[in-house]
Amino acid sequence: MMAARNSAFTEKKDLHVGGLGANAQAGLARMAGPQGHDAIRASRRLLRQAREAVQSVNDALRDNPWAALGLGAVLGITVGYLLSRRS
Repeated sequence: MMAARNSAFTEKKDLHVGGLGANAQAGLARMAGPQGHDAIRASRRLLRQAREAVQSVNDALRDNPWAALGLGAVLGITVGYLLSRRS
């Protein structure tokens, strides 16, 4: 009885790992081609733009800390009001 359970578990595990490996190989093959280079460039560009956006927000918050505090308070009050009306 225990041998039957072990073999069934091993077969399922092998099928799952085999399927995962096939999907991973297909993904790696796509990334190795010309489309992969475009995807890498796009991801780098997106990361650079995100860093620039975070830096500009950081600069704005450092320049106007009271405005940021007021905006956060108004946003918190608005969300609290909307949530309280919902229930």
